[in-house]
Amino acid sequence: MQGVWLPPEPEIRHSGRVVLISGGVRGIGRALTDGFLGAGARVVVFHRGVSEESQQAEALLRRDHAQAMEEKRLLLLRADLTDPGDRRRVLERTEEAFGRLDVLINNAGVCYRTDLTPERIAEQERINADAPLAFSEEAATLLRRNESFSPLWPTRGAILGISSYVTEWKEYPSEYLRYYAASKRKLEQGLQELARRLRRDDINVNVIAVGVVYAGMGLATIGRKEEQLRAGQLPVTKFAHVDAVVFEALVLSHPRAHYKTGRIEVLDGGWNLGPDPTETEKSSSA
Repeated sequence: MQGVWLPPEPEIRHSGRVVLISGGVRGIGRALTDGFLGAGARVVVFHRGVSEESQQAEALLRRDHAQAMEEKRLLLLRADLTDPGDRRRVLERTEEAFGRLDVLINNAGVCYRTDLTPERIAEQERINADAPLAFSEEAATLLRRNESFSPLWPTRGAILGISSYVTEWKEYPSEYLRYYAASKRKLEQGLQELARRLRRDDINVNVIAVGVVYAGMGLATIGRKEEQLRAGQLPVTKFAHVDAVVFEALVLSHPRAHYKTGRIEVLDGGWNLGPDPTETEKSSSA
């Protein structure tokens, strides 16, 4: 299709496509659910639903999207990502409800800050890396059944992983962050390997590495970071609304993004670029 040009769409639409989101009831996951429903997708969301907080989040999701559930555009399930039987059930329910799968977003994850026993560290790695990598492999069997979207946008679907900007750091201020980064780095490396294996199937696999946003895990430490931000002690001048993550996910999973795969898109406002060279020059001349 060389030489073909299409005018940009006024907005990113996923009309009729089927999107599966793990951990999609709160934080970044809830924002992704809202975003894809707003873009016209049919969405399947699942979470464990064990804690009182997650149960309350589920109730809010049901209330806010009651119409979408009534219209059968939203399917809400409870399942454990680390349980192979639960993962199989989620894929089966997705196919029963919608007959296909177009996008998988591996959003569910944990960050253990205390009680860092070998067992807890291993559990964190299972949740953040091993389980979503296995789920991606399993979901690929559904994606392979899709026909290419179009001659112009030859893709059968997309897999996304939600990671963190801390995977690029060389040093860590705390032990928990080092273990968390290791688990997310394993996820990134595994998805890049999967991208290599799925490229001949025209299935796109990418990662969004999220910096400081006003949602999810970032809220646990954002108060202290805001103080540092106001004092000019950070390499950025702003943090992001969670909409920045949603926009990136809408773009990367869209058929028009079919030529990008195996990439880690870092959303950190330039945090990991290092110090401003002009500031370094000022310090040297002082």
